[in-house]
Amino acid sequence: MKKYKPLFIIPPLVILLDQITKFLIVLYIKIGDMISIVPGYFELVQVRNRGAAFGMLSAWKSDLRNWFFYGISLVALIALGAIYYKSKPKERRIHIPLALILGGALGNLLDRILRGEVIDFLKLHWQDKVADFTLLGKHFRFLLVWPSFNVADIAITCGAIYLAIVVLFFEAKKSQEEIK
Repeated sequence: MKKYKPLFIIPPLVILLDQITKFLIVLYIKIGDMISIVPGYFELVQVRNRGAAFGMLSAWKSDLRNWFFYGISLVALIALGAIYYKSKPKERRIHIPLALILGGALGNLLDRILRGEVIDFLKLHWQDKVADFTLLGKHFRFLLVWPSFNVADIAITCGAIYLAIVVLFFEAKKSQEEIK
Protein backbone atom coordinates (compact mmCIF):
# COMPACT_ATOMS: atom_id res chain seq x y z
CA MET A 1 0.00 0.00 0.00
CA LYS A 2 2.96 2.34 0.54
CA LYS A 3 3.41 2.30 -3.24
CA TYR A 4 0.00 4.00 -3.70
CA LYS A 5 0.51 6.73 -1.10
CA PRO A 6 1.54 9.35 -3.73
CA LEU A 7 -1.67 8.55 -5.66
CA PHE A 8 -3.82 9.33 -2.64
CA ILE A 9 -2.00 12.57 -1.81
CA ILE A 10 -0.63 14.29 -4.93
CA PRO A 11 -3.49 14.14 -7.50
CA PRO A 12 -6.14 15.37 -5.03
CA LEU A 13 -3.86 18.27 -4.00
CA VAL A 14 -3.12 19.19 -7.63
CA ILE A 15 -6.82 19.02 -8.57
CA LEU A 16 -7.84 21.08 -5.51
CA LEU A 17 -5.23 23.79 -6.12
CA ASP A 18 -6.01 23.82 -9.85
CA GLN A 19 -9.77 24.15 -9.39
CA ILE A 20 -9.51 26.76 -6.59
CA THR A 21 -7.21 28.96 -8.71
CA LYS A 22 -9.50 28.61 -11.74
CA PHE A 23 -12.54 29.45 -9.61
CA LEU A 24 -10.81 32.60 -8.34
CA ILE A 25 -9.77 33.64 -11.84
CA VAL A 26 -13.34 33.24 -13.14
CA LEU A 27 -14.62 35.17 -10.12
CA TYR A 28 -12.20 38.11 -10.32
CA ILE A 29 -10.94 38.43 -13.92
CA LYS A 30 -13.19 38.85 -16.94
CA ILE A 31 -12.26 37.16 -20.19
CA GLY A 32 -9.82 39.47 -21.98
CA ASP A 33 -8.85 41.41 -18.84
CA MET A 34 -5.52 41.05 -17.07
CA ILE A 35 -3.82 41.83 -13.79
CA SER A 36 -0.14 42.66 -14.11
CA ILE A 37 1.99 40.88 -11.51
CA VAL A 38 5.45 41.65 -12.94
CA PRO A 39 4.87 44.36 -15.58
CA GLY A 40 6.17 43.35 -18.98
CA TYR A 41 6.75 39.72 -17.96
CA PHE A 42 3.92 38.08 -16.01
CA GLU A 43 0.15 38.65 -15.90
CA LEU A 44 -2.96 36.90 -14.67
CA VAL A 45 -5.54 36.59 -17.45
CA GLN A 46 -8.60 34.51 -18.20
CA VAL A 47 -8.33 32.51 -21.38
CA ARG A 48 -10.71 29.74 -22.42
CA ASN A 49 -8.89 26.96 -24.24
CA ARG A 50 -11.21 24.69 -26.21
CA GLY A 51 -8.26 22.82 -27.71
CA ALA A 52 -5.20 20.93 -26.53
CA ALA A 53 -1.82 22.24 -25.39
CA PHE A 54 -0.99 25.67 -26.87
CA GLY A 55 -4.58 25.89 -28.18
CA MET A 56 -4.03 23.24 -30.84
CA LEU A 57 -7.32 22.08 -32.42
CA SER A 58 -9.23 24.90 -30.69
CA ALA A 59 -10.67 26.05 -34.01
CA TRP A 60 -12.09 22.59 -34.69
CA LYS A 61 -15.82 23.25 -35.07
CA SER A 62 -17.32 19.83 -34.44
CA ASP A 63 -19.49 18.17 -31.82
CA LEU A 64 -16.84 15.43 -31.82
CA ARG A 65 -14.13 17.74 -30.47
CA ASN A 66 -14.99 17.23 -26.79
CA TRP A 67 -15.44 13.48 -27.31
CA PHE A 68 -12.03 13.38 -28.98
CA PHE A 69 -10.43 15.08 -25.96
CA TYR A 70 -12.35 12.84 -23.54
CA GLY A 71 -11.01 9.82 -25.45
CA ILE A 72 -7.43 11.10 -25.43
CA SER A 73 -7.71 11.83 -21.71
CA LEU A 74 -9.10 8.36 -21.02
CA VAL A 75 -6.27 6.69 -22.96
CA ALA A 76 -3.68 8.80 -21.10
CA LEU A 77 -5.24 8.03 -17.71
CA ILE A 78 -5.35 4.30 -18.45
CA ALA A 79 -1.72 4.36 -19.62
CA LEU A 80 -0.60 6.26 -16.50
CA GLY A 81 -2.56 3.89 -14.27
CA ALA A 82 -1.08 0.83 -15.98
CA ILE A 83 2.48 2.13 -15.67
CA TYR A 84 1.90 2.95 -12.02
CA TYR A 85 0.27 -0.42 -11.31
CA LYS A 86 3.06 -2.39 -13.03
CA SER A 87 5.80 -0.46 -11.23
CA LYS A 88 7.47 -2.17 -8.32
CA PRO A 89 7.09 -0.70 -4.82
CA LYS A 90 10.85 -0.03 -4.69
CA GLU A 91 10.63 2.13 -7.87
CA ARG A 92 9.46 5.08 -5.78
CA ARG A 93 11.24 7.58 -8.02
CA ILE A 94 8.59 7.21 -10.72
CA HIS A 95 5.55 7.30 -8.41
CA ILE A 96 5.70 11.04 -7.66
CA PRO A 97 6.06 12.22 -11.29
CA LEU A 98 3.32 9.85 -12.43
CA ALA A 99 1.05 11.16 -9.66
CA LEU A 100 1.79 14.77 -10.71
CA ILE A 101 0.94 14.01 -14.34
CA LEU A 102 -2.21 12.17 -13.29
CA GLY A 103 -3.35 15.07 -11.07
CA GLY A 104 -2.79 17.59 -13.86
CA ALA A 105 -4.58 15.45 -16.44
CA LEU A 106 -7.55 15.01 -14.11
CA GLY A 107 -7.65 18.75 -13.32
CA ASN A 108 -7.89 19.69 -17.00
CA LEU A 109 -10.32 16.83 -17.72
CA LEU A 110 -12.57 18.11 -14.94
CA ASP A 111 -12.60 21.52 -16.66
CA ARG A 112 -13.59 19.93 -19.96
CA ILE A 113 -16.40 17.98 -18.29
CA LEU A 114 -17.74 20.93 -16.25
CA ARG A 115 -17.15 23.80 -18.72
CA GLY A 116 -16.45 22.22 -22.12
CA GLU A 117 -13.10 24.03 -22.16
CA VAL A 118 -10.01 24.54 -20.01
CA ILE A 119 -9.35 27.78 -18.13
CA ASP A 120 -5.80 29.07 -18.49
CA PHE A 121 -4.68 32.12 -16.54
CA LEU A 122 -0.90 32.41 -16.18
CA LYS A 123 0.71 34.48 -18.94
CA LEU A 124 4.47 34.82 -19.39
CA HIS A 125 6.02 37.07 -22.02
CA TRP A 126 9.09 39.17 -22.70
CA GLN A 127 7.93 42.81 -22.66
CA ASP A 128 5.74 42.27 -25.74
CA LYS A 129 8.91 42.08 -27.85
CA VAL A 130 9.06 40.41 -31.23
CA ALA A 131 11.69 37.96 -32.44
CA ASP A 132 12.50 38.82 -36.03
CA PHE A 133 15.27 36.90 -37.80
CA THR A 134 16.26 34.87 -40.84
CA LEU A 135 17.61 31.34 -40.49
CA LEU A 136 18.79 29.24 -43.42
CA GLY A 137 17.10 31.61 -45.85
CA LYS A 138 13.71 31.47 -44.09
CA HIS A 139 12.31 34.51 -42.30
CA PHE A 140 10.78 34.11 -38.81
CA ARG A 141 8.77 36.67 -36.86
CA PHE A 142 6.84 35.99 -33.65
CA LEU A 143 5.91 37.52 -30.30
CA LEU A 144 8.05 36.43 -27.35
CA VAL A 145 5.05 35.14 -25.44
CA TRP A 146 4.35 31.73 -23.95
CA PRO A 147 0.76 30.46 -24.33
CA SER A 148 -1.30 30.91 -21.17
CA PHE A 149 -1.37 27.92 -18.81
CA ASN A 150 -2.70 26.79 -15.43
CA VAL A 151 -1.78 24.78 -12.31
CA ALA A 152 -2.72 21.46 -13.95
CA ASP A 153 -0.37 22.26 -16.84
CA ILE A 154 2.43 23.02 -14.37
CA ALA A 155 1.88 19.66 -12.64
CA ILE A 156 1.94 17.80 -15.98
CA THR A 157 5.09 19.60 -17.14
CA CYS A 158 6.96 19.18 -13.84
CA GLY A 159 5.91 15.53 -13.65
CA ALA A 160 7.05 14.87 -17.23
CA ILE A 161 10.43 16.57 -16.67
CA TYR A 162 10.90 14.74 -13.37
CA LEU A 163 9.97 11.41 -15.02
CA ALA A 164 12.37 12.05 -17.91
CA ILE A 165 15.21 12.79 -15.47
CA VAL A 166 14.49 9.62 -13.50
CA VAL A 167 14.31 7.45 -16.59
CA LEU A 168 17.30 8.98 -18.36
CA PHE A 169 19.68 9.26 -15.43
CA PHE A 170 18.66 6.96 -12.60
CA GLU A 171 17.11 4.06 -14.50
CA ALA A 172 19.87 4.13 -17.13
CA LYS A 173 22.51 4.05 -14.38
CA LYS A 174 20.67 1.17 -12.67
CA SER A 175 20.55 -0.77 -15.96
CA GLN A 176 24.27 -0.26 -16.53
CA GLU A 177 25.03 -1.53 -13.02
CA GLU A 178 22.88 -4.62 -13.63
CA ILE A 179 24.82 -5.38 -16.84
CA LYS A 180 28.17 -5.31 -15.00
